[in-house]
Amino acid sequence: MNEQSARTVAALSTAEYADVAALEHEIGLRVSAGDVDWVVGIGGDIAGQAAAEGGPSANHEAVLGHLLRSLAGHAAPESLRALLQTPLSLSSNGLRRQRTERALAATVARGQRAEDIEQVVYGEQPDAVHPREFRACLLQELVLAGVPVEDSPALLAFARTPAFLEHPLAGLPLHLLPEERGLIRPEDAAPDWTWTVGLLGPTGRDAVELHATEAMRERTADVEMTEISVPGTAELMGAVVRHWCTDSNGRIAAQDFWSPDPVRPEDFPAVFARLPLTAWEEDEPGLLPSTPEEVFRTLFTAAVRMSAYGPGECGAHGRLAAWRSLAGLTGAPADAPVEQVAESARRTHWFRPASGSAWFHDIAWDLGVAALRPGGHEIAVLAATDTD
Repeated sequence: MNEQSARTVAALSTAEYADVAALEHEIGLRVSAGDVDWVVGIGGDIAGQAAAEGGPSANHEAVLGHLLRSLAGHAAPESLRALLQTPLSLSSNGLRRQRTERALAATVARGQRAEDIEQVVYGEQPDAVHPREFRACLLQELVLAGVPVEDSPALLAFARTPAFLEHPLAGLPLHLLPEERGLIRPEDAAPDWTWTVGLLGPTGRDAVELHATEAMRERTADVEMTEISVPGTAELMGAVVRHWCTDSNGRIAAQDFWSPDPVRPEDFPAVFARLPLTAWEEDEPGLLPSTPEEVFRTLFTAAVRMSAYGPGECGAHGRLAAWRSLAGLTGAPADAPVEQVAESARRTHWFRPASGSAWFHDIAWDLGVAALRPGGHEIAVLAATDTD
């Protein structure tokens, strides 16, 4: 460590911005040059200094975070080994530590070669006490990246350990289901391709907006929908946008309804327009027909997207939240296997209500999904909005 860097680390809690920036720049250069011993030493010094001062300052956390991201994003086995020798967080707050580990797992999955991850993280030290959250999330981030996890003995071995089997992510398949294939970038994709879907409104495909017609109203005149919403189902439906409320100013309206007379998909707009919907109390929104894949991408987008004042979920937990919301929307039990939820989703008729209601803030965080459940007797509607 050069003299200036040593002085900056020693006084990091009160260091000026220029000194912190210079230290981060040197860390980046050292990582790129493969000088990982130096980088690991800096990480240890920062952790030790923070502990000696009774807890980390903003500068301690910022520099360590930069160091970890630099290692995670530099594709080399040595960088991975260095990452695993460095404290992944200085915070005593469990939720903050978890969020750091989840974000690092996503960065590693994007920045490192799958074969190096398999060898270093899961192969060289299979019994190492790396944070369980980091390793569990990294496994699922690899799945989301399209890595054939089930072909890897080391990855499969970890997936069968008690530590992972007791983790919430253990219920997710180790391969992508058909509804998730749209998350993988096509080989011939345009430079601006993204898997994200607009949370409300047209999606760019040739979808015709649906409106109730007089013929629809006549055919459904005797259909009476009764609201059957209960807190447990509403909470499940809103899993992808819970962080909009816990970390920000969001609100969620999750409702479901039942009728003894089944509703035909082609008559759905007329019935939907008569529902006592919290988010469209005085409006009759148009509807776009949708698909299970598009709905999954919509829900996943909401889960990983930042709220107005807080972080989004990373990919692994965003995937879990999306399947939980799909379970609620399709009427599947909260503990139903993902494959069962997927089958229910394929037999569900999906719609996306157009925006325009005064209930929505109409800034950047609005969500609307409607489901005609299998059999046609039940309708579920999820709406959410957030504001700064």
